[in-house]
Amino acid sequence: MLKGIPQPRRADLTARALAYQNPRLPIPMRLAALLPFARMWWPLDAAALKAKARRRTRLEDFGTLAPLDEPLERICGALDTAELHALGRLGAHTTLLAALRNRLRLEELARRRPEIFSRPVTDPVVITGLHRSGMMFLHRLLARDPRFRSLPFWEAVNPLPFEEATARAASPDPRIKAGARVLSFLNWGSPEMIKMADLENDSPDEELMPLAMGFSSLFFEHLVPGRLARYATADYAYLHRALQAMQWIRPGGPRWLLRSPQHLERFGPLTGTFPDATIVQTHRDPVRSVLSLAAMLSYGLRQSYPHPNPHLIGRHVADLTERLLQASVRDRGAADRRFVDVHFAQLNADPMATIRRIYAAADAELTPETERLMTVWYPRHRRGRHGVHTYEAADFGLNVHALRERFAFYSDRYGIPREGP
Repeated sequence: MLKGIPQPRRADLTARALAYQNPRLPIPMRLAALLPFARMWWPLDAAALKAKARRRTRLEDFGTLAPLDEPLERICGALDTAELHALGRLGAHTTLLAALRNRLRLEELARRRPEIFSRPVTDPVVITGLHRSGMMFLHRLLARDPRFRSLPFWEAVNPLPFEEATARAASPDPRIKAGARVLSFLNWGSPEMIKMADLENDSPDEELMPLAMGFSSLFFEHLVPGRLARYATADYAYLHRALQAMQWIRPGGPRWLLRSPQHLERFGPLTGTFPDATIVQTHRDPVRSVLSLAAMLSYGLRQSYPHPNPHLIGRHVADLTERLLQASVRDRGAADRRFVDVHFAQLNADPMATIRRIYAAADAELTPETERLMTVWYPRHRRGRHGVHTYEAADFGLNVHALRERFAFYSDRYGIPREGP
């Protein structure tokens, strides 16, 4: 999977881990993954990518609000150690090129329409927490309120319109169909993914490409497990600029509703950039989160690698989880009233009680109509409605007892109950 890191021996793999390591892609995808000349067609070289982005957009200025050369070169260098198949190389090339093109177009918008960036991003509600800790469910539930502005999947993938950089979004927006095509491809190549990450084109998603424009997205770290550790930290000045542009391009509710697990390690920059934010931190047994994310990556990375390494991915996820939690404990003030703690079990037992606490903390009114929309929505969107993907610690070369000791500092601080052994 990565140069210099051997795969586990067959005898050391569970049956499920062996399936992760040797995925069975659809035949057309399997053949496409073997295409020759991928390194020539889709270079992962910083200079080549920047030149191509400039040619495609006929723009030159990447701006200086967030670093570019150093992070882009580090990402490209890490990808060069990855044993990507042709489709994986195409995917990485396309993602980096899209981030560069969007950044050029965002800078052009700032140059030609500076008044757009005089409107602040005020009072956002930011959800953060570990994978599978209730973030997605809570995000989608809060998004029933039309006064919140969130990013549906299609916009998270393509935050700026395909047309002229200084134009508002078209109607109907072609990005909607583009997002649906992305999801169709993902579900075709990884049909079990819907059980792990219930992605929907029109439902709120994480700040994927807005963070990638600053080359500070966890997406890159997950793509090359363990090779970009302690690097993928969000640049909130650039995220702020992207949100300002998006709220002009496609006007919505007056308050942004955001979500990403990587905010856990950047509470300082997050609250510095958005001092009036309400931050909702979800909590769940971190062992469950580690195993669930390791399963999702071990399965999903079949779209990038011929042989994903589930043991390497397990170590990466455990290290990342500890890093995120250590930073959140270190940087969060115990008496900071901007934070709302949401425990997984309590959210599942009484979602509306959690919603009322969040609205009170955010100084927002929960109207009868919004409450009605939420109470109609959440019973139809409970966990497991698409089936359950099973996994165990041994699939990823991990030990549950060792993980519990490793995360005790966090579980003890927040009183997190164990799930399972």
